Amino acid sequence: MLEMILKIKGKVQRVGFRYSVVEFVQNAQLPVHGHVRNLPDGSVEIIAQGNIEDLKSIHRFATKGPPGAEVREVDQDLHPIKKQTLQNFTIID
Repeated sequence: MLEMILKIKGKVQRVGFRYSVVEFVQNAQLPVHGHVRNLPDGSVEIIAQGNIEDLKSIHRFATKGPPGAEVREVDQDLHPIKKQTLQNFTIID
């Protein structure tokens, strides 16, 4: 199992980015756990735990985002974890 942390920079707040990520995960029925949240610096953070293919799907979606978003940069940290520590896939404040 892997954990991926993405920090998405650009025009990514106030465009429904967080909601679109959760909707993407649900519609694609990805068996991942984690959350998405706005950060004070104007970026969006996604933390997801799952297998590499599902995490790649989230990464691909995050590089584009929803209509109205303008993604300029995506920082990524990917590392193995021994067990899942997060539940569901939700928005947190």
